[in-house]
Amino acid sequence: MGVHEGEFVEHMNQLIAKYFVYYPIQFVRGYQVGKYLHQAIPMQYKSTKDLLLIRDRKINALINHAYEHTTYYHEIFNKRSINPREFNGFTDLEILPVLSKHDILSNEKDLVEHTSNNQKLYTRKTAGSTGMTLHFQKEAAALAMNDAIMWRCYKWYGIDVGDRHAMFWGVPVTKAARFRESVKDAVLNRIRISAFDISAEACLRQLERMERFRPVYFYGYTSAIYAFCRALKDKGRDLKKLDLKAVICTAEKMYDYHRELLEEMFDCPVVDEYGSTENGIIAFQCRHGNMHMMADHLCIEFLDEQGRRVRPGEPGHIVITDLVSYHMPLIRYDIGDIGRYTDKACTCGLSLPLMDIVEGRKEDFIRLKDGRMIHAAYLCYTLKDDSVHEFKMYQKALDRLLVQIVKSPSFGPRSEALLRKKLKTALSAEVDMDFVYVDTIPRDPSGKLRYFVSEVPLP
Repeated sequence: MGVHEGEFVEHMNQLIAKYFVYYPIQFVRGYQVGKYLHQAIPMQYKSTKDLLLIRDRKINALINHAYEHTTYYHEIFNKRSINPREFNGFTDLEILPVLSKHDILSNEKDLVEHTSNNQKLYTRKTAGSTGMTLHFQKEAAALAMNDAIMWRCYKWYGIDVGDRHAMFWGVPVTKAARFRESVKDAVLNRIRISAFDISAEACLRQLERMERFRPVYFYGYTSAIYAFCRALKDKGRDLKKLDLKAVICTAEKMYDYHRELLEEMFDCPVVDEYGSTENGIIAFQCRHGNMHMMADHLCIEFLDEQGRRVRPGEPGHIVITDLVSYHMPLIRYDIGDIGRYTDKACTCGLSLPLMDIVEGRKEDFIRLKDGRMIHAAYLCYTLKDDSVHEFKMYQKALDRLLVQIVKSPSFGPRSEALLRKKLKTALSAEVDMDFVYVDTIPRDPSGKLRYFVSEVPLP
C-alpha cells in the first residue's frame, strides 16, 4: 500500500469511527457531544471579561436550581439566611461551605434533585487515595459537555473525534467487565495497553500491535507510558517512527524525569492533562506549555487552610463548582488536590486562565517527629536516579519508612548506601529505612502507580 493510499484509508477509518460509530451511539445515549463541542470551541477565545460574566451567570443559575431542587442546599441556604435570588456570582460563593468527600457520603440522597424530569441519568464512581468510594449521578448533558471539552482540548494538537489511539490504562478483572471495556474500546477506535503488565516482553508485543494499528496519539497513566518507553529504550527500539501527534498523560503527576524520557522517545508534544472523574478535564496543557483551566464550565477556587482564597502564585486547596451539572450539584467541592493559579496571560491565543502544576493530595505528605511535613513529590527527585527503575515508599511510622525498589542495570554495590544518605539528608537522620528489592511495583486496582503511601493516621 502506497503512502497516499494509506493516508486515505486512515482518514476514512477516522470518519467512519466519528460519524457512523461514535456520534450515533452518543446520540442514542442522549449525549449531544457535537452540539456542545460547537458551543465550546468559540468560548475559549472570548475575552476574560466575557468569561467572568458568563461564569457569574452560570453560578447564579446553579445556585437557584440547587436551592429549589435539592434538600441539602435548601437547608444550608435557609440556615445561613442566604437568598438565592440575590446571589452575586463568584463573590458570594465564599459565604457557602466547602463540600468535602465526607459531606457527599453523608448526604448522597439529599444532594440529588427531587425529580429527574425523565432525563437520562448515569452513575460515575471514584475511589481516591482517601479510600472512600463516591458515587455521582450525572445527567447526559453534563457528561456530553465533559466529552466536548475533552475534544476541544485535543483539537489543540490536531486530534479529532474518531482518531485511532493507544490507551495505557487498567484492565478489568472479570470477563463481563473486560467484554464491556473491549466494546467501548472498539467504539472509541482505540487499543488498550494494560498498565498492570509493562514487562519488556509485553512492551515488545504491544509495539508490534501498535505498528499494525497505527495510532494517532497515546493517552493514559503517566507511569505506564513512562515504563513502556523505558522498557523499549532498554531494547534499543525507536518510537519516533510511530509518528504520533501527541502523548497525553493523565491521572498522575508528571515529573521532570517522565517528560525528559518521553520527549526523547517521541517526536511529538508530551501533554499534561489534569482532571477528575467528577469534573472531567480541569486543566490542559497548550502548545506553549501552560495549563489552561476549563473556566467556561468549571468555577475553580484555590483556598488556604482557613478556607480563604489565596493570591496568585500561592498554593491552595483546589475547590470546584461544576457549572453545568444540575442533577447532583457539587458546589465548592474539595477534590483533595493542592495547586496554584496565576494571573499571567498565555501567548497561545487562548483566553482560558492558567494554573501551575498540581502539587498533590493532602494525604501525600511525609510527616516527621519534629512536626515537619515534606511533600512526597520530593521523593521523585531524591529516589529517581540511574540506579532505580521504579520505587514506592510506605511510611510505617513517623520515624520508619519501607522503600520498594526495582533496580536498573546501573544499580551497584554502593547504590543503596547512596540512596539512604540522600533520603536521610532530605528527611531526618533519625528516620529508619528498610529497603526491599522487587521485580515490579504493584499498581492500584485502577492501574495507577502511587509512589507514596502513608500508614500514619492523619491528625
